[in-house]
Amino acid sequence: MSQSALGARLGISSPAVTKLEHAELAGGITLAKLAEVASALDCSLVYVLVPNTTIEETVQSQAQRMAVSALGYAGRTMALEAQGIYPDRQRESVQRFAQELIAGGELWQG
Repeated sequence: MSQSALGARLGISSPAVTKLEHAELAGGITLAKLAEVASALDCSLVYVLVPNTTIEETVQSQAQRMAVSALGYAGRTMALEAQGIYPDRQRESVQRFAQELIAGGELWQG
C-alpha cells in the first residue's frame, strides 16, 4: 500500500505517514497510534510479551537468586566465626531453600 493510500485511510498526509514509519523504526511510535494504523488497515493490533525461557526456568532462577542471597549472608557470618560450610553442603542448602521458597510462593515479594 502506498503512503498516500495509507494516509487517506488515516486522514493524514503522505509526509505524516513517513514520519509514522520513521517513528516505528526508531521505536518511538505509541501503542495507541499503532492501534489506529491497524484499524485503518482492517487489522488487529496484538501486543505480546514472549518469555526467553520457560516459566519453570524463570521460577527456578528467581528461587536460586533469593536462596543464594539469603544463605550467602548466613554463610559469610558463619565463616567469620570459623564455622564455614563446605561448598557441596552449601549447594545442597541453596537447592533445599530454593524449593522451600517455591513451595511457599514467596518468590516475588520485595
